[in-house]
Amino acid sequence: MQIPQLHVGAGTAAGPLTIFPVRTAGRGRLGISTGLHADLAVSELAAGAKVGQLTVRNNGKRAALLLEGELLEGGQQHRTCARDVLIDVGETLDIDTFCVEAGRWEAGQNTHHRQARRAPLNVRAELAGAGSTQFGGRRQEQIWERVRRFDAATGPTATSSLPEHLDRFGSRDRHRFASSVPEPLEGQRGVVIGVGGQPLLLEVFGTATLFRRHYQQLMDAALLDAALLPAPQSTVPMPGQLARDFAAIAGTIDFGEFYSEGVRRHDSMRSRNVLGVRGPVMAEGMAVRLPNREPDIAHLSCWNTKHPLMEAL
Repeated sequence: MQIPQLHVGAGTAAGPLTIFPVRTAGRGRLGISTGLHADLAVSELAAGAKVGQLTVRNNGKRAALLLEGELLEGGQQHRTCARDVLIDVGETLDIDTFCVEAGRWEAGQNTHHRQARRAPLNVRAELAGAGSTQFGGRRQEQIWERVRRFDAATGPTATSSLPEHLDRFGSRDRHRFASSVPEPLEGQRGVVIGVGGQPLLLEVFGTATLFRRHYQQLMDAALLDAALLPAPQSTVPMPGQLARDFAAIAGTIDFGEFYSEGVRRHDSMRSRNVLGVRGPVMAEGMAVRLPNREPDIAHLSCWNTKHPLMEAL
């Protein structure tokens, strides 16, 4: 199983980012909800709150896709989803999370709210490979350290809170870049994002609708990463050939047979998480199989592990 053929368009500079639209040859509708269109209720575990898990219930009428790096705000502390999860209609599932607010643990607080916001690329980079045991056990500490990078660059928050940094950016700095961020093109299903003149992320969805549900939140989060770049790097555009070369490597990754370990059954489909590596590119996401169809990639994040923002702390 591989990504459908990728077509990378012309890039647009937006602050520290160069954004390239991506189209694919995927098959079309998947019958999945995501982003703010997914009716998901989030709560602490009934048996007792844990930093590394939350309970999510799908109250909607379609299976719902929750993305890695999606922020789950409120409760005893803010968290981010560790990996892509598909939650069936009416299903209640305990999911893996990481804390993005090291300075708060508010016992008894169980009020959560979702804005479908994404963590910045600096933080999401640490989630890459979270579904595999081979990437070490210090990930939570490293994520806290990556959030503290924003404390050092833009000023600390009372609880080292990633959502608060996003709030500050939205009210203070977002207007500087908003007009430069391109609108999604007809049929666009993904983006290649260059940071500091190098490709960092290719993120692609199974349909244009799924992509649109997350595009603005992805851009808002990625622009926050500008605060971490040295001034000369913050304005370096990325050549289109680098974006195409990066996508070409991602397109060769083989995720193996769909029906392997980890396949989950849903009412009208099957799903499983996928993880693959080819050279410097690590790809992780969610594949689904609908009745009478070949498997489809519902969502995939492909990371350039040689980019400075991917460096271990």
